[in-house]
Amino acid sequence: MVAVFCTSRDSKIASYQRMWSFMQSARPSVFVNSGAEGVERVKNERYAYLMESPQLEYVVERNCDLQQVGGLLDTKSYGIALPPGSPYTSTISTAILILQENGTLHLLKTRWWKEKGGGKCKQKDTKAGTNSANELGLDHVGGVFVVLLCGMAAACMIAICEFVWKSRKLAHEDHVSTAMRKRNVPWRAWVLVETIQYTS
Repeated sequence: MVAVFCTSRDSKIASYQRMWSFMQSARPSVFVNSGAEGVERVKNERYAYLMESPQLEYVVERNCDLQQVGGLLDTKSYGIALPPGSPYTSTISTAILILQENGTLHLLKTRWWKEKGGGKCKQKDTKAGTNSANELGLDHVGGVFVVLLCGMAAACMIAICEFVWKSRKLAHEDHVSTAMRKRNVPWRAWVLVETIQYTS
């Protein structure tokens, strides 16, 4: 919570500045001394508490009457601190990448966040069938289909217009060439007769 507190107070981002101004002017004070105190205030009062997402997920898993509202305010990652020039830096970095790629980190998080949570919230997720946070419904991807359908409709309209325009152009060219042929038949016949008479 200290990171959220400092980020909001010292930030140049307008939304964080508004958050800080609102929190500072609120009466009674919205600031707490610990995460546990913040969670207790959420349970007992009309109070929203800002936490870092891993800690929030951990607490929500153990208190099923709490829930996360909205998305993340910011995205940060955790790291393992080593002294500059440490010979273990590349070894640890490679090991973490391997654990992430083969899914071990996800399994460890599931084990310690969900399975070791006393089973309180795990049973609710099992009854619901799946965790709704991981589901992608039509409301999440519906926009893609709308764009696809609009694109297909526009392409069909353009194809129809092009077909009509090309058909009219060809019909007009064919009509003109037929008329020219009809007009030039006597002249061609005269040239043919003259040519035959001249050669004979």
